Amino acid sequence: MKHWFLLLVAALSLVFTGCDTSYKEVETGYKGPARTNPWLAAQRFLGAYGRQVEVLSSWRAPAETDSTWIIPSGIITNSLFAKQIDRWMLDGGHLVCLIDHAEFRDDWNPDPPDATIEPAFRTFLEDHDFKLERTGKGDVATSNVRHRGKDFEVEMKSSWQSSGPRGSLEGISTARLGKGRLTVVTDARPFRNRWIGDKQHAALLKGLVDSGDEFGRVIFVRGATLSLWSLLMERAWAIVLGLCLVILVWLWKNLRRFGPIEAAEQPSPLRGYDYHLEALGDFQWRLDRGASLLAPLREEILERGNRLLARTGRLDSDVFAVFAESAGIPRERAARAMSEPAPPDASTFTRTVSDLQLILKSLN
Repeated sequence: MKHWFLLLVAALSLVFTGCDTSYKEVETGYKGPARTNPWLAAQRFLGAYGRQVEVLSSWRAPAETDSTWIIPSGIITNSLFAKQIDRWMLDGGHLVCLIDHAEFRDDWNPDPPDATIEPAFRTFLEDHDFKLERTGKGDVATSNVRHRGKDFEVEMKSSWQSSGPRGSLEGISTARLGKGRLTVVTDARPFRNRWIGDKQHAALLKGLVDSGDEFGRVIFVRGATLSLWSLLMERAWAIVLGLCLVILVWLWKNLRRFGPIEAAEQPSPLRGYDYHLEALGDFQWRLDRGASLLAPLREEILERGNRLLARTGRLDSDVFAVFAESAGIPRERAARAMSEPAPPDASTFTRTVSDLQLILKSLN
C-alpha cells in the first residue's frame, strides 16, 4: 500500500511540474478619476496653459463667461438645448461638437457603439448650413487636418464626414457664425485620455480652444453620467450574479409557497346590537329550542292578566279567551302561545313570540 502511495505522489509531481506556464500582459485601462472622466488629461493640459476648465455631467445653459463648449452630438436632444446653445454661440461662443467616440465608455473597449445622430442635432446643423453624412464605406481614416490655416498631424477614424457652409466633407469642419464659431469633429478620440498624447492631438485641441475668447472658461460635457449600477456591471458582475443566486436560494428556502395566494378570510360583519341579539337567540334555540326565552314573556302576561281579571271581576273566566279577546286573535292561538312547551321549528317559535308580544302589548 505504501508503494502505491509513493507512485501516486511521484506521478502527480511530474504532472504539475512538467506543465508549461505562460503569462500574457493585458491592458485594463486607467484607475481613479481618469477612468470615470475621459477628458481629465485634456482638462489638465489646458489648465497648464492658464485656462479655466470645467467638466459637466449634465446639461446647463451656457454662461456669458464660457468661451468654448466641447460636447458630444447626443447632448443636443431637443429644441430647447439647441436654442440655448445657438443664442450663446451667436453672441461669441465657440461650440465644438464631437460625433464618434464621444460618449462615456471604456477606451480599451474593442467594440465601441456607433454614434446616434439625434434629429434635433441634425436640424441644428442644417440651420447653420452644415452637413453630416455617413460615408457608407466603413471608417474613413484622416491623417492630417487643417484648422484656421494650420496643419496638424492627427489620427482620426470615423464613418461620418462633415462639411461647413463653403467646404467639402472632411474629418473637421468649422465656420464663423455671428460673433462665434461652430466646429464639428467626427472623431473624439484625439481628445480623450488614451490618445491625446499621440501625434499633434493636444496641439489641435489647444488650437480649437484658442479660436474663442482666451479669457473665458472651457466646458467639457460628458455624454452620460457614471451610475453605480453600470460600474458594478462592468467591474463586479460576477459578485452581482452570485448575490442574485444567493437571494433566489434564500427566497426558495423561506417562502412558503410560489403558487397562487390563498384567499384571505372574509372580514367579520359589524358587531351591532342586532348581531349579538341574533347570536344569543341562535344559542338559546340550539340549547332548549327557545323555552327559556318564552318563559319570561309568559310569566309577565300571566301577572298582568291576573291583575286585569281581578280589576274587572272576572276571576272565573277563561283566561285564554280573555287574552284572545284583548289581543284580537283566536283562542287557539292564544292557548298555543301560552301553553306550548317548546316550538318544533324556528318559524313556529317566531310566530309564538309574535303572539306573546301582541298579548303583552294589549294588556298594558
